[in-house]
Amino acid sequence: MITRRNFVCATLAAGLAPRLVVAQSADGVIDLVAENAEMQLLASGGRTAVWRFIKDDPIAVVRAKQGQLIKFRLSSKIDQEIWLHFFGVRGPATAMTVNCAAQSTSPTEFEFVPPDAGTFWFGPLINASQQRDRGLYGMLIVEEAIAQNLTDVPLIFDDWKIEDNGKMIGKFGDLQAAIGEGRMGNWFTLNGAFKSHIKIDRAKAVRLRLLNAANVRTMNIIFKTAELYLMALDGQPVPLTPIGLEALKLAPGQRADVLLPDITAPIVVALDLSEDTADIGFLDPVGESVAHDLADNFMLPANPLAVLGDLKTAREIMIVIAGGAKGGLKSARVGNEVLETRTLLEKGLAWALNGIAGAGGPPLFEAKLGETIILQFVNETAFPQPMHVHGHVWQEIERDGQPVETQPWRDTSVVPGLSSIKLAMVADNAGFWSIQSLVAERCDAGLLGAFTVTA
Repeated sequence: MITRRNFVCATLAAGLAPRLVVAQSADGVIDLVAENAEMQLLASGGRTAVWRFIKDDPIAVVRAKQGQLIKFRLSSKIDQEIWLHFFGVRGPATAMTVNCAAQSTSPTEFEFVPPDAGTFWFGPLINASQQRDRGLYGMLIVEEAIAQNLTDVPLIFDDWKIEDNGKMIGKFGDLQAAIGEGRMGNWFTLNGAFKSHIKIDRAKAVRLRLLNAANVRTMNIIFKTAELYLMALDGQPVPLTPIGLEALKLAPGQRADVLLPDITAPIVVALDLSEDTADIGFLDPVGESVAHDLADNFMLPANPLAVLGDLKTAREIMIVIAGGAKGGLKSARVGNEVLETRTLLEKGLAWALNGIAGAGGPPLFEAKLGETIILQFVNETAFPQPMHVHGHVWQEIERDGQPVETQPWRDTSVVPGLSSIKLAMVADNAGFWSIQSLVAERCDAGLLGAFTVTA
Protein backbone atom coordinates (compact mmCIF):
# COMPACT_ATOMS: atom_id res chain seq x y z
CA MET A 1 0.00 0.00 0.00
CA ILE A 2 1.19 3.52 -0.77
CA THR A 3 0.87 5.48 2.47
CA ARG A 4 1.03 9.25 2.48
CA ARG A 5 4.64 9.07 3.66
CA ASN A 6 5.62 6.43 1.10
CA PHE A 7 3.82 8.39 -1.61
CA VAL A 8 5.83 11.53 -1.03
CA CYS A 9 9.02 9.66 -0.17
CA ALA A 10 8.82 7.74 -3.41
CA THR A 11 8.43 11.01 -5.20
CA LEU A 12 11.43 12.60 -3.75
CA ALA A 13 14.33 12.87 -1.49
CA ALA A 14 14.55 13.58 2.19
CA GLY A 15 15.30 17.16 2.89
CA LEU A 16 14.10 19.88 5.13
CA ALA A 17 11.79 22.64 5.51
CA PRO A 18 11.43 26.23 4.90
CA ARG A 19 13.44 29.29 5.81
CA LEU A 20 15.05 30.22 2.62
CA VAL A 21 18.05 32.42 2.97
CA VAL A 22 19.01 34.59 0.04
CA ALA A 23 22.66 34.88 1.05
CA GLN A 24 24.81 31.80 0.65
CA SER A 25 27.04 30.57 3.44
CA ALA A 26 30.81 30.63 3.15
CA ASP A 27 30.79 27.15 1.59
CA GLY A 28 28.31 28.21 -1.13
CA VAL A 29 25.28 26.37 0.26
CA ILE A 30 21.91 28.09 0.79
CA ASP A 31 20.67 27.45 4.32
CA LEU A 32 16.92 26.92 4.77
CA VAL A 33 15.50 27.08 8.28
CA ALA A 34 11.81 27.12 9.21
CA GLU A 35 11.17 29.11 12.36
CA ASN A 36 8.72 31.24 14.28
CA ALA A 37 8.64 34.96 13.55
CA GLU A 38 6.45 38.05 13.72
CA MET A 39 5.41 40.36 10.88
CA GLN A 40 3.85 43.80 10.86
CA LEU A 41 1.02 42.98 8.47
CA LEU A 42 -1.36 45.68 9.70
CA ALA A 43 -0.83 49.34 8.89
CA SER A 44 -0.43 49.90 12.64
CA GLY A 45 -1.02 48.03 15.88
CA GLY A 46 -0.29 44.43 16.76
CA ARG A 47 2.16 42.18 14.97
CA THR A 48 1.18 38.77 13.59
CA ALA A 49 2.79 35.49 14.64
CA VAL A 50 3.91 33.67 11.48
CA TRP A 51 6.31 31.01 10.24
CA ARG A 52 9.07 32.30 7.99
CA PHE A 53 11.79 31.07 5.66
CA ILE A 54 13.84 34.16 6.47
CA LYS A 55 12.97 35.30 9.96
CA ASP A 56 14.06 38.91 9.64
CA ASP A 57 12.96 39.50 6.04
CA PRO A 58 9.35 40.14 4.95
CA ILE A 59 9.70 37.91 1.86
CA ALA A 60 11.85 34.92 0.96
CA VAL A 61 13.56 35.12 -2.43
CA VAL A 62 16.23 32.69 -3.60
CA ARG A 63 18.23 33.23 -6.79
CA ALA A 64 19.83 30.61 -9.00
CA LYS A 65 21.33 30.45 -12.50
CA GLN A 66 19.97 28.38 -15.35
CA GLY A 67 22.13 25.31 -15.92
CA GLN A 68 24.21 25.83 -12.78
CA LEU A 69 24.18 23.70 -9.64
CA ILE A 70 22.39 25.13 -6.61
CA LYS A 71 22.91 23.56 -3.19
CA PHE A 72 20.63 23.69 -0.15
CA ARG A 73 21.04 22.77 3.50
CA LEU A 74 17.69 22.29 5.25
CA SER A 75 16.73 22.40 8.91
CA SER A 76 13.64 23.25 10.95
CA LYS A 77 12.81 24.89 14.25
CA ILE A 78 9.02 24.53 14.11
CA ASP A 79 6.85 21.82 15.61
CA GLN A 80 5.53 20.31 12.37
CA GLU A 81 6.87 17.91 9.79
CA ILE A 82 7.42 19.70 6.49
CA TRP A 83 7.28 18.52 2.89
CA LEU A 84 8.80 21.31 0.79
CA HIS A 85 8.13 21.38 -2.95
CA PHE A 86 9.66 23.51 -5.72
CA PHE A 87 6.67 24.41 -7.88
CA GLY A 88 7.23 24.68 -11.62
CA VAL A 89 10.87 23.54 -11.55
CA ARG A 90 11.54 20.61 -13.90
CA GLY A 91 14.37 19.27 -11.79
CA PRO A 92 14.94 15.67 -10.63
CA ALA A 93 12.15 13.98 -8.67
CA THR A 94 14.56 13.25 -5.82
CA ALA A 95 15.10 16.97 -5.16
CA MET A 96 11.85 18.69 -6.12
CA THR A 97 10.07 17.63 -2.93
CA VAL A 98 12.05 17.19 0.28
CA ASN A 99 11.04 16.30 3.81
CA CYS A 100 12.18 17.10 7.33
CA ALA A 101 10.94 16.11 10.75
CA ALA A 102 9.56 18.55 13.27
CA GLN A 103 12.25 20.18 15.40
CA SER A 104 14.97 18.53 13.34
CA THR A 105 18.44 18.71 14.81
CA SER A 106 20.71 17.89 11.86
CA PRO A 107 20.53 19.60 8.46
CA THR A 108 19.82 17.64 5.31
CA GLU A 109 21.57 18.63 2.10
CA PHE A 110 20.26 18.38 -1.46
CA GLU A 111 21.09 19.97 -4.79
CA PHE A 112 19.87 20.26 -8.36
CA VAL A 113 20.54 22.01 -11.65
CA PRO A 114 17.50 24.05 -12.82
CA PRO A 115 17.05 23.42 -16.55
CA ASP A 116 14.71 26.37 -17.09
CA ALA A 117 15.10 30.06 -16.42
CA GLY A 118 12.06 31.81 -14.99
CA THR A 119 10.02 32.68 -11.92
CA PHE A 120 9.16 29.72 -9.70
CA TRP A 121 8.25 29.21 -6.06
CA PHE A 122 8.57 26.84 -3.14
CA GLY A 123 6.15 25.93 -0.38
CA PRO A 124 4.58 23.05 1.56
CA LEU A 125 2.96 20.08 -0.14
CA ILE A 126 1.40 18.53 2.99
CA ASN A 127 -0.56 20.56 5.57
CA ALA A 128 -0.36 23.47 3.18
CA SER A 129 -3.58 25.00 4.52
CA GLN A 130 -1.75 25.98 7.69
CA GLN A 131 1.88 26.21 6.68
CA ARG A 132 1.34 28.28 3.54
CA ASP A 133 -1.19 30.54 5.24
CA ARG A 134 1.27 31.23 8.05
CA GLY A 135 3.96 32.32 5.61
CA LEU A 136 6.01 29.25 4.68
CA TYR A 137 6.63 30.01 1.01
CA GLY A 138 9.04 31.92 -1.17
CA MET A 139 10.04 32.79 -4.71
CA LEU A 140 12.77 31.00 -6.64
CA ILE A 141 14.25 33.17 -9.39
CA VAL A 142 16.30 31.28 -11.97
CA GLU A 143 18.19 33.80 -14.06
CA GLU A 144 18.78 33.15 -17.76
CA ALA A 145 22.09 31.61 -18.78
CA ILE A 146 22.59 34.74 -20.90
CA ALA A 147 21.99 37.69 -18.59
CA GLN A 148 19.12 40.01 -19.48
CA ASN A 149 19.64 43.76 -19.23
CA LEU A 150 16.65 44.30 -16.94
CA THR A 151 16.05 45.56 -13.41
CA ASP A 152 14.63 42.56 -11.54
CA VAL A 153 11.81 43.18 -9.02
CA PRO A 154 9.96 40.35 -7.20
CA LEU A 155 6.33 41.05 -6.21
CA ILE A 156 4.66 38.51 -3.92
CA PHE A 157 0.90 38.88 -3.34
CA ASP A 158 -0.93 37.34 -0.40
CA ASP A 159 -4.02 37.69 1.74
CA TRP A 160 -4.20 37.06 5.49
CA LYS A 161 -7.13 36.27 7.76
CA ILE A 162 -6.40 38.41 10.80
CA GLU A 163 -8.17 40.38 13.51
CA ASP A 164 -7.73 44.10 14.25
CA ASN A 165 -5.01 43.23 16.78
CA GLY A 166 -3.00 41.24 14.23
CA LYS A 167 -3.93 37.79 15.54
CA MET A 168 -4.88 35.18 12.95
CA ILE A 169 -8.58 34.33 12.82
CA GLY A 170 -10.03 30.86 13.18
CA LYS A 171 -8.48 27.43 13.16
CA PHE A 172 -6.44 25.82 10.42
CA GLY A 173 -7.49 22.65 8.64
CA ASP A 174 -11.14 23.66 9.03
CA LEU A 175 -13.30 21.13 7.18
CA GLN A 176 -15.97 23.70 6.32
CA ALA A 177 -13.32 25.83 4.60
CA ALA A 178 -12.03 22.76 2.75
CA ILE A 179 -15.52 21.84 1.54
CA GLY A 180 -16.18 25.40 0.42
CA GLU A 181 -13.98 28.01 -1.21
CA GLY A 182 -11.06 27.64 1.24
CA ARG A 183 -9.44 29.97 3.76
CA MET A 184 -10.02 33.41 2.25
CA GLY A 185 -8.07 36.28 3.79
CA ASN A 186 -9.39 39.72 4.71
CA TRP A 187 -6.10 41.67 4.61
CA PHE A 188 -3.76 42.08 1.62
CA THR A 189 -0.01 42.40 1.44
CA LEU A 190 2.53 43.06 -1.28
CA ASN A 191 6.00 41.77 -0.40
CA GLY A 192 4.91 41.13 3.16
CA ALA A 193 3.47 44.56 3.98
CA PHE A 194 0.28 46.55 3.50
CA LYS A 195 0.62 49.45 1.05
CA SER A 196 4.35 48.86 0.83
CA HIS A 197 6.54 51.25 -1.15
CA ILE A 198 8.91 49.36 -3.45
CA LYS A 199 11.75 51.32 -5.03
CA ILE A 200 12.34 50.80 -8.76
CA ASP A 201 15.70 51.65 -10.32
CA ARG A 202 15.03 53.52 -13.57
CA ALA A 203 18.44 52.81 -15.11
CA LYS A 204 17.03 49.85 -17.07
CA ALA A 205 13.71 48.51 -18.26
CA VAL A 206 12.04 46.67 -15.37
CA ARG A 207 11.08 43.02 -15.07
CA LEU A 208 8.35 42.55 -12.46
CA ARG A 209 8.16 38.96 -11.23
CA LEU A 210 4.68 38.29 -9.82
CA LEU A 211 3.63 35.39 -7.56
CA ASN A 212 0.20 34.74 -6.04
CA ALA A 213 0.98 33.00 -2.74
CA ALA A 214 -2.57 33.02 -1.32
CA ASN A 215 -4.28 29.83 -0.18
CA VAL A 216 -7.33 30.21 -2.40
CA ARG A 217 -7.85 33.76 -3.66
CA THR A 218 -7.34 34.49 -7.34
CA MET A 219 -5.56 37.83 -7.55
CA ASN A 220 -6.85 40.28 -10.16
CA ILE A 221 -3.89 42.65 -10.28
CA ILE A 222 -4.01 46.19 -11.61
CA PHE A 223 -1.07 48.53 -12.20
CA LYS A 224 -2.63 51.97 -12.38
CA THR A 225 -1.31 54.47 -14.97
CA ALA A 226 1.40 52.11 -16.21
CA GLU A 227 2.26 50.72 -19.64
CA LEU A 228 3.00 47.05 -19.09
CA TYR A 229 3.72 44.00 -21.24
CA LEU A 230 3.36 40.33 -20.38
CA MET A 231 6.63 38.47 -21.02
CA ALA A 232 6.31 35.09 -19.22
CA LEU A 233 3.72 32.88 -17.52
CA ASP A 234 4.58 30.25 -14.90
CA GLY A 235 8.25 30.72 -15.74
CA GLN A 236 7.86 30.10 -19.48
CA PRO A 237 8.45 32.95 -22.00
CA VAL A 238 5.57 34.30 -24.10
CA PRO A 239 5.59 36.87 -26.92
CA LEU A 240 5.56 40.41 -25.58
CA THR A 241 1.87 41.28 -25.14
CA PRO A 242 0.37 44.58 -23.93
CA ILE A 243 -1.64 44.11 -20.75
CA GLY A 244 -3.81 47.17 -21.25
CA LEU A 245 -6.34 48.30 -18.65
CA GLU A 246 -7.64 44.85 -17.71
CA ALA A 247 -6.56 43.16 -14.51
CA LEU A 248 -3.88 40.47 -14.72
CA LYS A 249 -5.48 37.34 -13.26
CA LEU A 250 -3.31 34.90 -11.28
CA ALA A 251 -4.75 31.85 -9.52
CA PRO A 252 -2.97 30.56 -6.40
CA GLY A 253 0.56 29.48 -7.30
CA GLN A 254 0.56 31.07 -10.74
CA ARG A 255 3.28 33.52 -11.75
CA ALA A 256 3.74 36.16 -14.41
CA ASP A 257 6.74 38.17 -15.58
CA VAL A 258 5.79 41.68 -16.68
CA LEU A 259 7.90 44.22 -18.56
CA LEU A 260 7.77 47.86 -17.43
CA PRO A 261 9.69 49.82 -20.09
CA ASP A 262 9.93 52.98 -17.98
CA ILE A 263 8.51 54.46 -14.82
CA THR A 264 8.15 58.23 -14.57
CA ALA A 265 5.93 58.51 -11.50
CA PRO A 266 4.82 56.24 -8.64
CA ILE A 267 2.60 53.37 -9.82
CA VAL A 268 -0.29 52.21 -7.65
CA VAL A 269 -0.64 48.42 -7.39
CA ALA A 270 -4.24 47.41 -6.73
CA LEU A 271 -6.54 44.39 -6.63
CA ASP A 272 -9.86 44.24 -8.43
CA LEU A 273 -12.26 42.73 -5.88
CA SER A 274 -15.29 42.73 -8.21
CA GLU A 275 -17.33 45.19 -6.18
CA ASP A 276 -14.36 47.30 -5.12
CA THR A 277 -10.70 48.03 -5.83
CA ALA A 278 -8.08 47.86 -3.08
CA ASP A 279 -4.75 49.69 -3.36
CA ILE A 280 -2.12 47.43 -1.78
CA GLY A 281 1.26 48.91 -2.75
CA PHE A 282 3.30 51.41 -4.71
CA LEU A 283 6.21 51.21 -7.14
CA ASP A 284 8.38 54.29 -6.62
CA PRO A 285 10.90 55.38 -9.29
CA VAL A 286 14.49 56.01 -8.19
CA GLY A 287 17.33 57.59 -10.18
CA GLU A 288 17.57 58.85 -13.72
CA SER A 289 15.80 57.18 -16.61
CA VAL A 290 18.01 55.68 -19.31
CA ALA A 291 16.58 54.84 -22.73
CA HIS A 292 16.32 51.06 -23.02
CA ASP A 293 17.47 49.21 -26.09
CA LEU A 294 14.80 46.48 -26.14
CA ALA A 295 13.53 45.58 -29.60
CA ASP A 296 9.81 45.82 -30.31
CA ASN A 297 9.74 42.05 -30.79
CA PHE A 298 11.80 41.35 -27.66
CA MET A 299 11.20 37.92 -26.14
CA LEU A 300 12.95 36.06 -23.35
CA PRO A 301 15.08 33.10 -24.48
CA ALA A 302 13.08 29.88 -24.83
CA ASN A 303 13.63 27.14 -22.27
CA PRO A 304 14.74 23.65 -23.43
CA LEU A 305 11.28 22.07 -23.52
CA ALA A 306 10.43 18.85 -25.31
CA VAL A 307 8.39 19.04 -28.52
CA LEU A 308 4.88 17.59 -28.39
CA GLY A 309 4.37 14.44 -30.44
CA ASP A 310 1.44 13.71 -32.74
CA LEU A 311 -1.66 14.62 -30.72
CA LYS A 312 -3.86 12.52 -33.02
CA THR A 313 -2.21 9.36 -31.76
CA ALA A 314 -1.45 10.50 -28.22
CA ARG A 315 -2.95 8.56 -25.34
CA GLU A 316 -5.78 10.38 -23.53
CA ILE A 317 -6.19 10.08 -19.77
CA MET A 318 -9.29 11.36 -17.98
CA ILE A 319 -8.98 12.86 -14.49
CA VAL A 320 -12.29 13.58 -12.78
CA ILE A 321 -12.38 16.22 -10.03
CA ALA A 322 -15.16 15.61 -7.49
CA GLY A 323 -16.04 16.68 -3.97
CA GLY A 324 -16.64 19.74 -1.87
CA ALA A 325 -20.01 21.39 -1.37
CA LYS A 326 -22.50 19.75 -3.77
CA GLY A 327 -19.56 18.19 -5.62
CA GLY A 328 -21.06 14.76 -6.11
CA LEU A 329 -18.54 12.76 -4.06
CA LYS A 330 -20.41 9.79 -2.51
CA SER A 331 -17.37 7.63 -1.78
CA ALA A 332 -13.64 7.51 -2.46
CA ARG A 333 -10.71 5.20 -2.12
CA VAL A 334 -8.29 5.89 0.72
CA GLY A 335 -5.38 3.47 0.65
CA ASN A 336 -6.92 0.03 0.18
CA GLU A 337 -10.36 1.02 1.46
CA VAL A 338 -13.38 2.59 -0.22
CA LEU A 339 -15.04 4.93 2.28
CA GLU A 340 -18.45 6.58 2.25
CA THR A 341 -18.80 10.35 2.47
CA ARG A 342 -19.38 10.49 6.22
CA THR A 343 -16.28 8.47 7.00
CA LEU A 344 -14.25 10.54 4.55
CA LEU A 345 -15.31 13.72 6.31
CA GLU A 346 -14.37 12.25 9.68
CA LYS A 347 -10.87 11.76 8.27
CA GLY A 348 -10.76 15.34 6.97
CA LEU A 349 -11.20 14.29 3.34
CA ALA A 350 -13.75 15.91 1.04
CA TRP A 351 -12.24 15.78 -2.47
CA ALA A 352 -10.97 13.15 -4.88
CA LEU A 353 -9.29 12.65 -8.24
CA ASN A 354 -10.72 9.67 -10.14
CA GLY A 355 -12.35 8.51 -6.93
CA ILE A 356 -9.05 8.49 -5.00
CA ALA A 357 -8.79 10.84 -2.02
CA GLY A 358 -5.29 12.01 -1.15
CA ALA A 359 -1.92 10.37 -1.47
CA GLY A 360 -2.75 6.94 -0.10
CA GLY A 361 -4.11 5.35 -3.26
CA PRO A 362 -2.55 4.07 -6.47
CA PRO A 363 -1.11 6.41 -9.14
CA LEU A 364 -3.62 8.09 -11.43
CA PHE A 365 -1.63 6.92 -14.46
CA GLU A 366 1.75 5.73 -15.65
CA ALA A 367 3.64 7.15 -18.64
CA LYS A 368 6.76 6.15 -20.50
CA LEU A 369 9.66 8.58 -20.62
CA GLY A 370 9.24 10.81 -23.66
CA GLU A 371 5.60 9.85 -24.24
CA THR A 372 3.17 12.56 -25.34
CA ILE A 373 -0.09 12.29 -23.42
CA ILE A 374 -3.32 14.28 -23.21
CA LEU A 375 -4.85 14.85 -19.79
CA GLN A 376 -8.57 15.58 -19.83
CA PHE A 377 -9.62 17.22 -16.57
CA VAL A 378 -13.35 16.96 -15.93
CA ASN A 379 -14.46 19.26 -13.13
CA GLU A 380 -17.71 17.96 -11.64
CA THR A 381 -17.74 20.67 -8.99
CA ALA A 382 -18.99 24.25 -9.13
CA PHE A 383 -15.61 25.63 -8.04
CA PRO A 384 -12.84 26.68 -10.44
CA GLN A 385 -9.92 24.36 -9.76
CA PRO A 386 -6.29 25.48 -10.25
CA MET A 387 -4.51 22.19 -11.00
CA HIS A 388 -0.73 21.89 -10.91
CA VAL A 389 1.47 19.11 -12.31
CA HIS A 390 4.83 18.45 -10.68
CA GLY A 391 8.02 18.36 -12.69
CA HIS A 392 6.39 19.05 -16.08
CA VAL A 393 4.73 21.70 -18.21
CA TRP A 394 1.74 21.47 -20.52
CA GLN A 395 -0.29 23.29 -23.15
CA GLU A 396 -4.05 23.64 -23.13
CA ILE A 397 -5.50 22.32 -26.39
CA GLU A 398 -9.24 22.09 -25.75
CA ARG A 399 -11.93 23.61 -23.51
CA ASP A 400 -15.40 22.08 -23.18
CA GLY A 401 -14.90 20.15 -26.40
CA GLN A 402 -13.77 23.17 -28.42
CA PRO A 403 -10.18 23.48 -29.69
CA VAL A 404 -8.28 26.53 -28.44
CA GLU A 405 -5.60 28.52 -30.20
CA THR A 406 -1.97 27.83 -29.39
CA GLN A 407 -1.51 28.36 -25.67
CA PRO A 408 1.68 29.06 -23.72
CA TRP A 409 3.46 26.34 -21.79
CA ARG A 410 2.37 26.41 -18.15
CA ASP A 411 2.51 24.25 -15.03
CA THR A 412 -0.84 25.34 -13.56
CA SER A 413 -4.18 25.44 -15.35
CA VAL A 414 -7.55 26.58 -13.99
CA VAL A 415 -10.38 24.16 -14.77
CA PRO A 416 -13.65 26.16 -14.55
CA GLY A 417 -16.54 24.79 -12.52
CA LEU A 418 -18.65 22.15 -14.30
CA SER A 419 -16.26 22.23 -17.27
CA SER A 420 -13.53 20.20 -18.88
CA ILE A 421 -10.19 21.01 -20.46
CA LYS A 422 -7.55 19.00 -22.27
CA LEU A 423 -3.86 19.54 -21.63
CA ALA A 424 -1.07 18.09 -23.77
CA MET A 425 2.30 17.29 -22.20
CA VAL A 426 5.45 15.31 -22.78
CA ALA A 427 6.35 12.98 -19.91
CA ASP A 428 10.01 13.89 -20.15
CA ASN A 429 11.01 13.81 -16.47
CA ALA A 430 11.38 10.34 -14.96
CA GLY A 431 10.15 9.72 -11.44
CA PHE A 432 7.18 9.61 -9.12
CA TRP A 433 5.21 12.87 -9.36
CA SER A 434 2.07 14.57 -8.08
CA ILE A 435 -0.92 16.36 -9.54
CA GLN A 436 -2.64 18.64 -7.06
CA SER A 437 -5.01 21.49 -6.49
CA LEU A 438 -3.22 24.70 -5.57
CA VAL A 439 -6.08 25.68 -3.29
CA ALA A 440 -4.30 24.64 -0.10
CA GLU A 441 -7.36 23.40 1.81
CA ARG A 442 -8.53 21.22 -1.08
CA CYS A 443 -5.10 19.67 -1.54
CA ASP A 444 -5.01 18.77 2.17
CA ALA A 445 -8.56 17.39 1.92
CA GLY A 446 -7.88 14.99 -0.95
CA LEU A 447 -7.13 16.83 -4.23
CA LEU A 448 -3.66 15.32 -4.48
CA GLY A 449 -2.78 12.36 -6.68
CA ALA A 450 0.26 10.69 -8.20
CA PHE A 451 1.60 9.67 -11.57
CA THR A 452 4.79 7.92 -12.61
CA VAL A 453 7.14 8.38 -15.53
CA THR A 454 9.33 5.35 -16.23
CA ALA A 455 12.17 4.81 -18.68
